[in-house]
This record gives sequence, C-alpha cells and structure tokens, in this order.
Amino acid sequence: MPAPYSHPVIDAWTLMQHRRKDSGAQPLITYVDAGTGERTELSAISLENAAAKIANALRDEYGLEPGARIGIHLPLHWQRATWCAGAWTAGCALWPGLVDADLVVADVTAAAGLGGGAGRTVAVSLHPMGLPITSTLPHGVSDATVAVLSQPDAYLFEPPASSTGAFGLAGRSWTQDEILHLAAGRATDWGLGPGGRLLVTETAGEQDGWLAALAVPLVARASVVLVGGEGDVESIAERERATAVATS
Repeated sequence: MPAPYSHPVIDAWTLMQHRRKDSGAQPLITYVDAGTGERTELSAISLENAAAKIANALRDEYGLEPGARIGIHLPLHWQRATWCAGAWTAGCALWPGLVDADLVVADVTAAAGLGGGAGRTVAVSLHPMGLPITSTLPHGVSDATVAVLSQPDAYLFEPPASSTGAFGLAGRSWTQDEILHLAAGRATDWGLGPGGRLLVTETAGEQDGWLAALAVPLVARASVVLVGGEGDVESIAERERATAVATS
C-alpha cells in the first residue's frame, strides 16, 4: 500500500503530477447527488487536465497573477475540486464567499444572488459533463466554462510555489504549504490513510468541506466522495465503499 507523501509538503500542482504518475487512471474525485443519483467521477489524469485548463484561463483569459484572490461561491460538487486544482496551479488563493476579490467565481444560482455587489464575475456550469451554461446569465456575468474549454491541456505558465497563498476564510489565510499540512492533519483526524475513500456531505463545516474537496485526498493519497443534495447517505457510503467520513 502506498505511503502518504512526505513532508515538508510541496505545492498542490506537483502533488497532482505525482498522483497522475502513480495511479493516473484510478478515481480521485467522485461526486454523487443524493437526491437525483447523478454521479460524476474524475481520475487523477482528468483532474490534472482540468487544473491545467482552469489555471491557463485564470492567467491568460482573466489576467490573474500568482497571489491573486478568487472569491469562490461553489457548492459541494466536483467543480469545487477542479477549481481548487486550477486556482492552486495558477498560484491563486480561494476565498469562499468573498465578493471583493480579483475575480469572483460562482455557480449560476450564486451568481444571480450576488447581484451588483461583486466585481468581475464568471459563472461555472454544474452540468454532469461540464457543458457550457444554457440558461440566461446575470448582466455582466460570463460563462467560465467556455473560457476554460478553449484552453490547452498543458499548463503554460510558471509552476506555483509552496509559499503562495492558497485559501482564506473568516479573515485568516493559508499558503499552499500550510493548507496541505492542515489537510494532512484532518486526514489523520478522520482516519483516512493511503488507498482510503473519504465521504463528505454538506454537514461538514465550511473549512472542512473545502479541504476535503481536494487537499485532503491529495496529501493522504486517498480518494473522496462528495455528496450533495438530500438522500440516503448511508447507502451511498456503502455503495461507494467509503472508509472514512469527514466530520467537523
């Protein structure tokens, strides 16, 4: 069985590359809608591809530089994991709920709720296949899906540093190194080890819900099942062979 990655922790992009080389085709991120049964699965290869495309869009299309802050408004969903991957690859920091940011990224519902209070805002599709948004977007909001899909599959800019900002919440911020160390601690708290499978529901605290979306399974060399909506979570846990549960 593989061992957890050794510390000091490196950056998330490098961890994703290690994961792709070690077990690229194996499931890394699984999303299940408990109400509808919708299920989407991403391998390490798929996640690295999505990370490169999103990071390229952040740097090229939206002109963000390492250290930029992204106000992120996404539910517990596989897109949360891909945008963590893309932002950290580009060296940008995610701030859940932040409106006064260099870029605001939201699903359609959240974008509509932001009204005119946000700066430059882009919307992310929650379609199971990641297809572009077909509904009418609020004035001034563009579809990030279109910008992301047009980007190359390989990341074109300088790699991120472990000292760059990665995450911020309630006035506190963490670098990539710090957030990955924090994630390693939560993996230990939840009893998640290499090869394990973490189940995360919307009952997890906000910080834990974001950590568990990507940082925790990356550092622990495990996989994660993100469960949205309402339904029989116990059946999902059994069906997805969860070995640990994220509890706040």
